[in-house]
Amino acid sequence: MDRYAIRTTRREDWARLRELRLAALLDPLAEVAFYQTYEAALEIPRQEWERRAAGERITTFIGYPVDPEDPVGSADPADFAVDKPWAGMVTVFPEPDTFAGTDTDADSDTNHVVVVGVYVRPEHRGTGLARNLMRRAIDWAGEREVRLRVHENNPRAARFYASLGFRPNGVGHPDPRMPGFQAVELTLPARR
Repeated sequence: MDRYAIRTTRREDWARLRELRLAALLDPLAEVAFYQTYEAALEIPRQEWERRAAGERITTFIGYPVDPEDPVGSADPADFAVDKPWAGMVTVFPEPDTFAGTDTDADSDTNHVVVVGVYVRPEHRGTGLARNLMRRAIDWAGEREVRLRVHENNPRAARFYASLGFRPNGVGHPDPRMPGFQAVELTLPARR
């Protein structure tokens, strides 16, 4: 049995989602893992966190530790996670214009989805949680192509994504915080 359970966030999870995102942005690797800064995330209003947690236009999967010997673990995973510390997350959404930073609604009929915000707390790294979170995101994509960006100065993440089948697609995105550097776009082909 897995040491972690995974579920999607709900509106009432907004404060915990915010806390986990802020922890991610304070991580020493944040500079090469996220475009957003800690300071910018602090400015996001509660309503936006609620919208994100509710899964409006995006889906966030969170992982939390479970004890296989705990009989409560067979209960509804959403209820079981209430008092469990969140160990990691991944966000996925269909990509029309949202990945480019616009505020238009995502079209669920797009041919590809985007993975963002992959994070596992340091004490849970190396446990398989990141792989399981990514598998859930890939499963969520169904038959659509999956894309993500990895900073060229983050070889560990690049190796991890390659182990899942992601490959560079030739597209690079300049890093606005690190002139002269870029994030490389990776693609996992659609499953048919």
